[in-house]
Amino acid sequence: MSNLLNRLEQRVMPHKDVPICLDLNLITERNEALSRLEAAHRASRREGEERMVGGAPAVAEARAALEDVDRRIRDASIVIRITGVDRATYNGFFLACPPRKGKQEAFDSSKFFMHVARNTGTYVDESGAEHEITIAEWNLIDEKITDGEHDRLAQAVLAVNREAGATDLGFLGVGSETTRDSFGISASPAPSE
Repeated sequence: MSNLLNRLEQRVMPHKDVPICLDLNLITERNEALSRLEAAHRASRREGEERMVGGAPAVAEARAALEDVDRRIRDASIVIRITGVDRATYNGFFLACPPRKGKQEAFDSSKFFMHVARNTGTYVDESGAEHEITIAEWNLIDEKITDGEHDRLAQAVLAVNREAGATDLGFLGVGSETTRDSFGISASPAPSE
């Protein structure tokens, strides 16, 4: 008897974390701090200060400012973890979001991605622990997120359900006597008669 069933039951589905900053002004502030750091690096190279022990003072100051903004972004962010599901469950999500009347579409994309996120997403707290997200919390998330954040959730849904597993594993057959035939690779040419 083979161990196939046991192995299939141990399947681990992929997940993708989607951080959402609750103060989007900090993202603008980070971009500005990054620009200042790049400018300080350019200026220090022109002045030959990059060879100084510890680097140029302006670079160190700009790096510290960027680290401070990054810390504040982490403190002001939540993380939603989207986890992949089996094919039948994923296809069931499509059925739950049928096409809108009068639209030529396979499913209602305005509802589908949040529907999947609601059914596969968890909240990852500051310590890394996962928590279920209540209906009220999902409603507030859906109300408060930007279109760009929705797109990142949608990309995570696709990444863990459509892109994961699409990689051809033919490379596993190379150099393996036990799996050559199963991956369509012959060990040696067939003998001629």
